[in-house]
Amino acid sequence: MSDKNRPSGHTALPGSGCPFHRGAGNAMLSKTPSGNLVRPHGGVGTTVSSKSAQSLSGDNGPVVSDFFRMFPDLGPSLFNVEDLRALTLPGGPMDVANQGPGLPQDNPTIPAGYTFLGQFLDHDLTFDVYSNINGRDTQPNQTRDAITPTLDLGNIYGRGPVQDAFLFDQKDGATLLFGRPDNPDGDVLRNSQGTAIIGDPRNDDNMFVDQLHLAVIKFHNQVVKDLSSQFSGGALFTEASQRVRWHYQWIVYHDFVRRFVGDELYGKLVSQGPQYFPPNLQAIPIEFSAAAYRMGHATIREFYQVNDNYKGAQIFDLHQPGTFLSPEKRVDWKYFFNTDSRVTPQGAKLFDTLVASELLQLPQALIPGFDNPQYQGKPDPLYLSLPGRNLLRQNEFTLPAGQTVAKALGTTQYSNSQLGLPTNWGSTLAPLWYYILKEAKLANQGRFLGPVGGRIVGETFFSVLINDPQSFLHNKGWKPTYGTGGDFTIVDLLRIADAYKSS
Repeated sequence: MSDKNRPSGHTALPGSGCPFHRGAGNAMLSKTPSGNLVRPHGGVGTTVSSKSAQSLSGDNGPVVSDFFRMFPDLGPSLFNVEDLRALTLPGGPMDVANQGPGLPQDNPTIPAGYTFLGQFLDHDLTFDVYSNINGRDTQPNQTRDAITPTLDLGNIYGRGPVQDAFLFDQKDGATLLFGRPDNPDGDVLRNSQGTAIIGDPRNDDNMFVDQLHLAVIKFHNQVVKDLSSQFSGGALFTEASQRVRWHYQWIVYHDFVRRFVGDELYGKLVSQGPQYFPPNLQAIPIEFSAAAYRMGHATIREFYQVNDNYKGAQIFDLHQPGTFLSPEKRVDWKYFFNTDSRVTPQGAKLFDTLVASELLQLPQALIPGFDNPQYQGKPDPLYLSLPGRNLLRQNEFTLPAGQTVAKALGTTQYSNSQLGLPTNWGSTLAPLWYYILKEAKLANQGRFLGPVGGRIVGETFFSVLINDPQSFLHNKGWKPTYGTGGDFTIVDLLRIADAYKSS
C-alpha cells in the first residue's frame, strides 16, 4: 500500500482539539508586514509564502504544505481584546438569548446534521497543534497541520491496518472494529474506561460527530463485505478505502459545498474553478481555518431532538468526550437529514452573529489551561466563549478585516452599523469571522454564505479535491456505485450504515 493510501499523521496531540481548544501551545512569532493588494492567483505579485510558492513554479506534483494566506497582500487587522470580551460573553450582543421572540431560527435548506458533517470534514482536513491563541502576527507557515490537508478519511483509518492495527479486525485486516457487548451497534470502539479508540479523538467531542464517525465505519465495512470475494489481504483494504473515500468526496463536492455557498457561486466554481487558491498546492488557507469555516458554530441549535424519546437536549448535555454512549441516546438520523419522507428534519440554525448561549460558556473540561489570577485561578471567561476564541484567532493570525476582503473581491462592503456591531466598537472594521456570519444574514437571509464566506469556503473544498491527484475528480468519468442514478448522498451512506450489523 502506498503512503498516500495509508493516511498518516492523524495522531492526537495534547491541547489541540477542535474547535474548542485547538492550538493551545506557543507559536513562533514574526513581524513580517503584509501588503495591500489582492489578486487572483496567476497574476503578478508576491507569492503566498516561501514554502507554498514552490507550487507556482514547478510541475512535479502537488506541494504539501501546512497553512497559507489566500489573500497574502491584504493588510492585517487587530481588535481590542476588551471589545471582543464585550461582544462575545454571555448576555452580550452575540448571545442568541437576546433574539426577539417569534423570529425564525431554523434553516429550511440545511438540515441540522450538516453542522456535524461539517465538523467531521474539519477533523479530516486540519489539526493545528502549534498556534497560540494569545499570540500576535503568527504566520500561517509557522504553525503546523498535524494531518494531511486532504479529504482522505484519515480520521477514520488512522495510519491504516499496518500501523494502527488496533482499529481493524484481525480476520481480514480491512474491517473496522466498533461497538461493545452492551451496545454492539450504537457506539464506536472504546477501552475499559470509555476512551474512544478511533483514528481521531476529536470525533468523540460530541455525540453527533461520534455517530457520524460510526456511520462511516459501517459504510466502509459494507464495502469491505461487498469486495471480499474479489480481494483479500492488503488489497482488500486498499480497494475498499479508495471506494469509500471517493463516495465521501462526492458528497462533499456535489452536496455539502453547494448547500453552504448557494447555487450561483457553486455554479461559478464548477465552471471557472478556484480564482484565489494557488494551483497544485495541498494546504489550507488560514482565512478558512481561523475564520470562514468556523461558520459552523453559528449553525448549532440551542436544542436538539435526538430520537423519538430524547428531546430538548443541548449539545454538551448529550455526551462527554471519553465516556460510554448510552444506547437510549443513539441518534435517529431522520431528525437530522432527509432520511424519512414522513419526517421533516430539524434545520440547522440560520446564519447570524447570534450564537447558541451554551457556546458562550463552554464546559471548563474542554478548555485546558488559561488559569488567570484575576478570576481566582479559573479560566478567563473570554477563553470559555467559543465566539471569543474565534475572534482571538483573528488577532493571532492578523487576518484581514471582513470589509477588506469584500473590497478585494469587488463585492458589497457592509458597514459596522449594518453588521450590528456596538456603537462603541473601537474600529471602523469588523473581524472576518463575524463579518462572514452577518454577511450571510444580510445577503441571503442566513440560508447560505455570502460572497466573502462562500468564496473562501467553496474555493478551499474545491481546491482540496482538485489539487489531490488521488481524489475522485482525477478518475475521469467515475460515478458512485452505491446510491441511485449515479448519485450518492449522505442519506445513502446513512441508510447503508443503518443496515449494516457487526458479525
